[in-house]
Amino acid sequence: MLRSSSARGLVTALVLVLCLPAVSRAEAPKQSDDDVYVVQPGDTCGSVARKVFGDATVGSAKLHALNKMGAPPHVLTPGTVLRIKGDPDARLTFIRPEVNSKRAGKVEWLQANTGQGLWRLDSVNTLREAGAEVTFRDLTRLQMNENALVVIYGQAAKAADKVKKSGAVELLQGELSVSLAELRGEPVGVQMPAATVAARSKDLLVGVDAQQMSRVSVYDGQAEVSAQGQNVQVPKDHGTRVEKGKMPEKPRPLPESPKWAGGVRSVRLLLDDKGVDEELAWAPVKDAASYRVELARDERFNDRVHGETVQAGQETLKSMARALAPGKYFARVRAVDATGLVGKASAVRQVEVMRVKTERGTVGPQGIRGALRLDFAVEGAESLDFRLDGAPTTHPVRVESVGTHTLELLPRGVPDARSEKLTLTVVPPRVDVDVEPVAGAFRVKVLVFDEQGKPLEGPFAALKLRGLHGTQVEEPLQRQSDGSLLTRALPGMRGGERVASVEALWGDTPVQQVNALAPMEQAPPVVVAVEPEPVEKSSSEAEVALMPMLGAPSGGLVEAAPLPTAFLPQAWLFELRVQPGLDSERVDVARGRTTLAVDGRVSERVAFGTVVAMRPGVLLGNGAADGLPATALSASLSGRVRLTDHPDFRVLLAFDGTFAGSSFDEEARGLRLRPALLAGMRRDRWAFSTSQAYALRPGAAQATWDSAYQVWFLPLPMLSLGAELDALLDATPREPGPVGLAAGVGARLKLGGIELGTSVRRGFGPDGARIWGGWSGQLTLGWSGFGALLPQ
Repeated sequence: MLRSSSARGLVTALVLVLCLPAVSRAEAPKQSDDDVYVVQPGDTCGSVARKVFGDATVGSAKLHALNKMGAPPHVLTPGTVLRIKGDPDARLTFIRPEVNSKRAGKVEWLQANTGQGLWRLDSVNTLREAGAEVTFRDLTRLQMNENALVVIYGQAAKAADKVKKSGAVELLQGELSVSLAELRGEPVGVQMPAATVAARSKDLLVGVDAQQMSRVSVYDGQAEVSAQGQNVQVPKDHGTRVEKGKMPEKPRPLPESPKWAGGVRSVRLLLDDKGVDEELAWAPVKDAASYRVELARDERFNDRVHGETVQAGQETLKSMARALAPGKYFARVRAVDATGLVGKASAVRQVEVMRVKTERGTVGPQGIRGALRLDFAVEGAESLDFRLDGAPTTHPVRVESVGTHTLELLPRGVPDARSEKLTLTVVPPRVDVDVEPVAGAFRVKVLVFDEQGKPLEGPFAALKLRGLHGTQVEEPLQRQSDGSLLTRALPGMRGGERVASVEALWGDTPVQQVNALAPMEQAPPVVVAVEPEPVEKSSSEAEVALMPMLGAPSGGLVEAAPLPTAFLPQAWLFELRVQPGLDSERVDVARGRTTLAVDGRVSERVAFGTVVAMRPGVLLGNGAADGLPATALSASLSGRVRLTDHPDFRVLLAFDGTFAGSSFDEEARGLRLRPALLAGMRRDRWAFSTSQAYALRPGAAQATWDSAYQVWFLPLPMLSLGAELDALLDATPREPGPVGLAAGVGARLKLGGIELGTSVRRGFGPDGARIWGGWSGQLTLGWSGFGALLPQ
């Protein structure tokens, strides 16, 4: 005994001697502050050992074993950091976002840090919406869900509890996922308030709810659950429950893994700063009462960004993850049965959110839009295939074709992956074309602008100019110092006028058309070879007059001149019109109308006309014995003014007044005033005209709406074939009036200065016969050789 005491004293003295001197500073290991001791002035190895370990001899030996202090003698320098604990039983390898920890024997909880060491009887607590991962020395991992409380058990040889010898944990509340290390030789143990679990499983889920009910779900291997002296073996894909104070329930099969709808990989593009919403949808599972959906930034599902419990029985099982930033995400879903046992997770679904980086084009919620072309790239798209309008394309992406396109992004090598579709819209840039007459030709100036209205510098391969209606545009466009493009256009003839008609195209898309008339007094300084269209003519070329074909109403209800057309006569036109009635027995000239009309231009835009009409009546028969009406006369004056300069389209205002003599019926006699709006169009060999007029009798509450619609086809400039529809409708407020229609066809031929015409018509509708008569015709004989010819 004495020898033993003497030896112990000798060792203690030797340790104290060795700790006094020091020749080197101890290395400062990177541990949390309660794993180390910072040397204070006057500290020696013995004093530190007594402070930290309570025993100078044993503590000094531990201190030297944990730190590289060098050969004695040495002195401890103030500020030196010394390790006072060995390697921890486990470490916190992940925390999110706030996790607290408590050291063994301490009462205060402190905020935990990633990488923090955990020793025997240390505690870890995850708060709401928090999580943590604990990794043991052998790489066994414990994943803590929110509101979980765990006590760490290190390997202690003197511990009587079998579970504590395994170096596992005690779960007091919450849920814990256990992943057993590959090389671990013994089961991992989990102590819960109602049961003890010894698991040989790489994938295990245990939980303790607010009623202290313990639940165990085994996804791999097996686990032994013990409670109240009863042991239950839970095989793979089974689970059990244990109420506090009771024996474990018989293991039951877990719900199956849900299947994802739309594949296990998807790509999403971020088009704004608000993030991407991703829909996670899956197929229902038998016996599922609810589903747990998780989306995380890592494959171990520690860094979760979305979690939701979805009740079963819904028509569509889905969960929406909102506002995902660019990055890679992983999703899984589990089914939960009516007893609260959680089934095995689905296959992991990968979601990649990628940012679009544009060099040209504007990114918006509906896609990418820009003028001229689109140039953009998708960040991190090395593993994607791109298809533009169904055809493979390269990356970065360039689109120049005007129109709307669809870009598909597909994960490479994943046939069932859901594609991401992006709408691309390329619009032509703004193109301004200015045409100015210069020395018998036209100077054409073109400017191209970007989306911000800034001029772009050419040349532009997609920009083309083409001449219309015989206009010739010289090529190529010459770039000027101010960025504009210049060329020259030689006008063609259109409707007797020298017109420069230029259309700008971007690719095949028309972007602007301009038309300009050459000054009337200017003659072309050069001879322009223009291939004429069939209806084109020089300013001196005569053309058949485009006149009304049906004449005026002749039924006796009203007396009016024919509605004029939108085409002015080329020169003064003197015309005799005979408008007889036609029936099955004879031609009735007496009840018809004979008209002498004069119509002519007083300027390029203005025309005037007058008409004297007579109903022959008794002049052509035996008077009242033949039942003929009295001879009646009427006269009218009219004027037309052209408002537009467009060579193809014209708008005119017209006004006429008609006075019918006393021999007419009460409804027809007297003064009738009629303003009208006329519109017409010429297109190749076709001409169209419409006249809309409002007729009223001064001093009488009677008014009608007169309409005429004409179409002509000119196979030759001297010949026209036409059809016409006329209508006369009541427009008298609160009083019933006439409603009648007439339709007919006709032809007109010009031979030198003589013009011959013929037409036939028929009245129909409620008052068609009274207004227009039944079948009737019209023969015209005219002369237009007086005055210079002007375009119609």
